[in-house]
Amino acid sequence: MTTEIDQPANVEPSNGVTLEQNGTAVVDNTPGTDVIPLDTLETKADPNFHDQDEIETTSLKSTDAVVDKLESGLDNSSIHEAPKPSEQDLNPDLAKFMQGCQEGSLDLVKELVESGSIKVNDTFSDGISGLHWACINNRLTLVKYLVVRGADPNLYGGELRATPLHWACRNGLVYIVQYLISNTSADPSLRDLQTYNALHLAVHSSNITLVVYLLLSCCDQNSKKKLYIDEPDGSNRTALHWASYQNDVFTVNALLKFGADVSKTDDSLFIPLHWCFMRGHKNVMKALVESGSDIFFKNDSGKDSFDIARDMNCLNAWRKVLIESGLDPKNNWAPKVRWVSPKVGKVLTYLAPFVLLPISLNICNTSQGLAFPKLVLAFASFAFGIFVINKTIIPTYLIDNKPLPKSPILAGIFSATAFWCIIIWIFKVLPATLFSNFFANLFMGIFIAVFVWSFFKAMFINPGFVPTPTDNVVILSQVEDLLGCGKFDTDHFCVNSFVRKPIRSRYSRHNKKLVARFDHYCPWVYNEIGVRNHKLFITFVYALNLAILLFTYLTIQYFDKSKDSFDSDDEDNQSLFCRLIDDDLCYGYKNNQFHFNLLVWCWLQYIWIFFLCLVQTFQILRGLTTWEFSSLNSKIYNPRSNHSTVPEEVADSLTQPSRSDRKHNELQTCLNLLGIDQFVMTIKMTIASVFNRNRTASVDPLHIDIPTDYGLKQNWLDFWIIGEPNWRNVFYLPIEGENNLNGEVVDYYKLYEYPPKSSSQVV
Repeated sequence: MTTEIDQPANVEPSNGVTLEQNGTAVVDNTPGTDVIPLDTLETKADPNFHDQDEIETTSLKSTDAVVDKLESGLDNSSIHEAPKPSEQDLNPDLAKFMQGCQEGSLDLVKELVESGSIKVNDTFSDGISGLHWACINNRLTLVKYLVVRGADPNLYGGELRATPLHWACRNGLVYIVQYLISNTSADPSLRDLQTYNALHLAVHSSNITLVVYLLLSCCDQNSKKKLYIDEPDGSNRTALHWASYQNDVFTVNALLKFGADVSKTDDSLFIPLHWCFMRGHKNVMKALVESGSDIFFKNDSGKDSFDIARDMNCLNAWRKVLIESGLDPKNNWAPKVRWVSPKVGKVLTYLAPFVLLPISLNICNTSQGLAFPKLVLAFASFAFGIFVINKTIIPTYLIDNKPLPKSPILAGIFSATAFWCIIIWIFKVLPATLFSNFFANLFMGIFIAVFVWSFFKAMFINPGFVPTPTDNVVILSQVEDLLGCGKFDTDHFCVNSFVRKPIRSRYSRHNKKLVARFDHYCPWVYNEIGVRNHKLFITFVYALNLAILLFTYLTIQYFDKSKDSFDSDDEDNQSLFCRLIDDDLCYGYKNNQFHFNLLVWCWLQYIWIFFLCLVQTFQILRGLTTWEFSSLNSKIYNPRSNHSTVPEEVADSLTQPSRSDRKHNELQTCLNLLGIDQFVMTIKMTIASVFNRNRTASVDPLHIDIPTDYGLKQNWLDFWIIGEPNWRNVFYLPIEGENNLNGEVVDYYKLYEYPPKSSSQVV
């Protein structure tokens, strides 16, 4: 299939190419067969005509349809003339050979070749060889056989005069391409009739795994077969031009990572940035801007990026991208001058709630009357403070659609709450209840020390970033290993960080690194939770849970003691609110309003603490991380492509985990922050399991095979212990990626297979 950029009305197209809506070169399968028909390109009368402006696009056809011109000629001939036999009729053995190559019939092809009836490079008049058909239909075993028998991988065929490598690249067949590049004389720099080389066609396919392989194998300085990453086609468009037009952010990032030039111009003086406005995806715009694209560069019509964005109805998105990239619209889009450094800005964001929280709690003095206005004013003052921080301080280090969850503000809110609770406990509660509630205060002090230490440790520690190789030879070796086992796809290779994915890892967009045994990103500790700080995080959550309960108990005891020493004459004149609560709490409400408000605020905080404890404990016992648990629902109901093109004969029952990239609204974001979404999912899965008991459902949500579930006891021990089951090992933290799995110490930085289960662990 060929491609054509939809150009603006004032720019004349220069190379007759057509892309599908999603930016990929799609090949439709003929109903009832697995043979992939191609597109044909009709040229002018001169068969050697190469002018790009004169190429017309039509559909390439399968072997059975290459004689359409002959048949159309017969339709116009006299009905009295006898029909002329087709090439297939004249050479039935070659027709069988071509059909066998399309269908992957190795036995048939062997019989024809080894009997001498056919030579592997025989073609019809269209020049299409059996290797062409085997390549485009992903018949890897047959490709290997034909190559061994002498098939020419650089043979031009079809009306596009393309090689078998071109056909494979156009359709994103990375396993075929890898074999041709590594084991044959296939030349990736050869061009087809449209002047596209292998890299151009790979970009057209939008298969990021193929693009990554070609970059590693052909665009590195140590590559044996060289491809210039900025090699232009006949219209002077580079691979980056095409990736930008297709708005394929993965391919754009990969090309930029290998040094693609953002300033290259095509025949219309379009740079890659100009082409990305055709579809207007913000991520692509941002990647090109951050790589140094000239936003004021003008094309041959005298239009810069703002003019083109306006023509394509994406000017607002473009301006937003520039602002998010730190450019100042009030200063001709020059880099914005920050009034504080990013580090200072983060510290100020973190410390702001230490002031905002006590102000709001003091305003909320509802026991003195005007309760509702004071509640509104307290909430408004706190919200206004957060708003000011969001508009003035956070932009100094972070510009995003939803910056608050990605800033230290939530960690600051928790820390401020804990700080004022500790102050109240030390200076008010402890002196009054030390002797009467000695052990409660002792444990309170222990829990405070534990959760404060574990909180800051979990915040500042490396959560388990998988080391990324800096040598492309090492990365290519990892890719070759994945290709060898049929697992080179986006589930097993990180196309963002260019490293083989260990199992249970996930890419963090917050830190732009791959996190080993990723659990979740927690805004309350302002860090990812991974293999190195998950135990710290759970320790923090458990200790905080108990500390809140003890703080509540000791506060009530403090109010009780204070009430006994306080003479009050209004016991019979209690408000409705006091009648609904305990007498001790009523005393605190009337006489220690700040302390009482702080206690209520702690109860509100306890909501997410409770759900978090419940869900995390459930997940630990089932051997799951939060990410794996939340993916169970999408794994069942929302399968998606992982860019795998593994041939059928290589697949051999490979499992392809699914994931759903769902957009979250504001309500979903709130549920995520409170940890309620995981609790809701637990309830939903339980209900689904109950309703599915009496049905012949293909999937039982609570009885999915979880490869990391080795039994409740073993899962619990694996989480808390590194090494032998010894109480001392509970206190060890991972130095790198080591942790227990099924009682064995594994390195999650290099873990690519799960430890096997015993017969008793298999359900």
